[in-house]
Amino acid sequence: MNLTKKYHTVFHITARVLIALVGGYFMSMLGAILIGNHLLSDKTNSIITGLMFSFIIYLITVLFVFATKTTLRAFAAVFGLCILLYFFNYYLQGPQ
Repeated sequence: MNLTKKYHTVFHITARVLIALVGGYFMSMLGAILIGNHLLSDKTNSIITGLMFSFIIYLITVLFVFATKTTLRAFAAVFGLCILLYFFNYYLQGPQ
């Protein structure tokens, strides 16, 4: 294995780990906030439900990041979904 190819592979794996950790955290927290704020039950149950779903969202995000073909596609998908969740939550809150 060429030394440059080795560093190239290490860079992609490190980038995927960072995308999975940071992007998964942001996506799961944005999903928990969205579910917790806009579920139509009492506040305590909706917050607990949002936090339970955040574990599932985090797991799916990590699996998706390591299953995609390229690192750039994984980054674009996670970043795009985080932006979408943020604006969807912002839109549903309405004017304050």
